[in-house]
Amino acid sequence: MVIKFLDGTVIKGITNDFIPTKDTFHVIHRDDDKDMIKEVHVNVMKAVFFVRDFYGKKEDEKHTSALLKLPGNVGKRVTITFPDGEVISGYTYSFKNDELGFFLFPLNEADNNHRIFVVTRNVAKAVRDIDNKIVL
Repeated sequence: MVIKFLDGTVIKGITNDFIPTKDTFHVIHRDDDKDMIKEVHVNVMKAVFFVRDFYGKKEDEKHTSALLKLPGNVGKRVTITFPDGEVISGYTYSFKNDELGFFLFPLNEADNNHRIFVVTRNVAKAVRDIDNKIVL
């Protein structure tokens, strides 16, 4: 997983206690060649990126697959913007303003992200669907 925080900090590591309805979890990450455990508070994060690997894809590899559809062809295609200007798009099954966050699935099967947990309160601009309608 790759955790991106509102202050720009990024931590790469693993967890065994992330639950999307809880406001804290722990991540094991490397720091100065030592395994460290850090408690993470969800309210100071932008998102948790559940990645296939920590190296990512080269830019020319990112657009080699067809758009991914969610099983059953359900869900909404949305675009969100974070306070730092980062914009990500994907599909989500559902989300509500009063929930801690929601999962976003990549548009492209070749994407390094398997799924992304977006913290609802830390979205800077309204979530918009493919028809540019505000959905959050």
